[in-house]
Amino acid sequence: MAPASRNVGAVHEAYDLARRGDHRELRSRIVDDATWEPAREGAWNPCRDADQIVRTLVWRASANRMRPGETIDLGDRVLLQLRGRRLDRLGGKGFVPRLFQIVVLRDGKIVSLHDYPRREDALAAAGLGS
Repeated sequence: MAPASRNVGAVHEAYDLARRGDHRELRSRIVDDATWEPAREGAWNPCRDADQIVRTLVWRASANRMRPGETIDLGDRVLLQLRGRRLDRLGGKGFVPRLFQIVVLRDGKIVSLHDYPRREDALAAAGLGS
C-alpha cells in the first residue's frame, strides 16, 4: 500500500487534533480566511474564518464523533467520506446517512472545506463526475 500523501496526512491530522480538542494546534493548521460550506443551506451556518472552523470541527469531532473514512487524494484537494453519528443532521443523505467532504489545502494548511450529501455531488464538484 502506498504511503498517504502530505495533504491526506494533514487532513487526518486535523481531525485527530479536533478529536483531542487541541484548539491551538488545530488553528495553526488552518489559514486565517478559510471557509467551510454546509452540505445544504440551513443545515448549519457556513464558517467564514479559521476560528469558526476550529470550533465547528472540534464540536463535530466530539458531539458527532465525526472522523475521516475513505479518502481520495486529488492533489491540492482531498475528498473524503465522513464517518460519525447523526450525519443526517449535518446534511447527509441516504437510508444510512452519508456525508462527503472536499478539503482544499495550500502549503499543508486547510483553505476550505465543503460538505456534500451524496458521493456523486462530491465527485462532480471535484471534476470526477460522469
